[in-house]
Amino acid sequence: MTVSASRPKPAGDLLMSVAEGGTITAAQILKLRWEVFGDGVVDRAEAEALFDLNDACALKNAAWNDFFVDSLTDYFVWRQKPRGYLGDEACRFLIDRVTHKDPDRGRIDGPTEMELLVNIVHWAREVPEDLLVMVLSAVKETVLNGGGPLFGPKRQRSGVIDRADVEIIRRLVYAGGGGGGHTITRREADLLFDLNDATTTGDNADTWQELFVKAIASHVMFPRGAPKIPTAREAQRREAWQNDRRGVGRLLGDMAGEVLKCNIAKNWTAADIFGTRAKRAAIESERGQRSDAERREAIDGAEATWLIERIGGDEILHGNERALLTFIHEHAPAVHPTLIPLMERAGLKSA
Repeated sequence: MTVSASRPKPAGDLLMSVAEGGTITAAQILKLRWEVFGDGVVDRAEAEALFDLNDACALKNAAWNDFFVDSLTDYFVWRQKPRGYLGDEACRFLIDRVTHKDPDRGRIDGPTEMELLVNIVHWAREVPEDLLVMVLSAVKETVLNGGGPLFGPKRQRSGVIDRADVEIIRRLVYAGGGGGGHTITRREADLLFDLNDATTTGDNADTWQELFVKAIASHVMFPRGAPKIPTAREAQRREAWQNDRRGVGRLLGDMAGEVLKCNIAKNWTAADIFGTRAKRAAIESERGQRSDAERREAIDGAEATWLIERIGGDEILHGNERALLTFIHEHAPAVHPTLIPLMERAGLKSA
C-alpha cells in the first residue's frame, strides 16, 4: 500500500512501516499521535494518510477508532475555513474516502467511518445536504435491515430500535450540521416517522417513544424557530474581523474619537438616564416574543395536514402516535380544526 501523502522523514517512514505491517498497535498509535499528528491533522495530505492507514491495516488496536475519529473530525470541522463549515469540496473528498469500497451505491464502508460521519455532523455548524442524507439513510438501513455501517456485524436484530440506535438518532437530528440545530427539520421528522412506522411491532427501546414524541413536537411546535446560524460567508467575514490586529490602544483611541465627535445635547437626550425608554422597549420586546411563541406553538393548517398524512394513513393509532397526539393536546395553545377528528380518534376531546 502506498501512503498518499509525501511526507518528510521520519514521519514518512513510520507511516509506511505501519501500513506495510497491516497491523496498528497501541504503541504505534501513540507514536502516530505524537510524532506525525502532534499538531493535529492540518492538511489534506495528512487526512489522506489517516484514511490510507485505516484501509491498509486489517488489525487495529481498540484505541485506533477514537484516534481516527477525533483526528479527522478536527480536520473536517475545526480546520476548515471558516471553522465549523464543511464546504462542498471537502465534503466530496470525505464522501469519496468513506464509500470507496462500494462507490456506485454510496454505501459507507464500516462502523469506524460511520462514527466519523456522525461526529462531523454533530459538531459542525453546517454540512452539505448530500452528507446528511447519506448518514440518515445509513441509519435507516441499519435499523430496518440489521448489520449495516452503524454497528457492523455486532448488530443482530433488524426492525428494532435499540438504545444505541436511539442515541445515534438523537445526535443526528439535534446536530448543528443538520440544518436545524436544536430544532427538527421536515426531512428529519419524516425519517423519524418512517422509522416509527416500520418498527411498530418491534421490541423497541423504551427511550424511543420519548425521542420520537419530543422531536416531532419540536418540529411542529418549536416556539422560537430555529436559531439563525451565520452563513459560511458571514462566518468568514467575522473571522477576518477578529484577526484584525489593531490592538487595544488603537481600539480605545477610535472609541474616544467617536465620543468627542458627538454633540453633548444629543448625548443627553439619548442617554435615557432614568431608564424609561429601556423599560418600555423591554416590555414591547417581551410582548412580541410571547406573541411569536404562541403563534409558533399552535398547530397551523399546513402542520395539521402533514400530521394527518403521517398518522392518519391507516385505521390503527399506534402507541407512539397516540403519545404524540396527547403531547400536542396538552401543550399546544391552539390546534387547527382539521386535526380535531384525529385527536378524537385518540380519545382526546377538545376543550
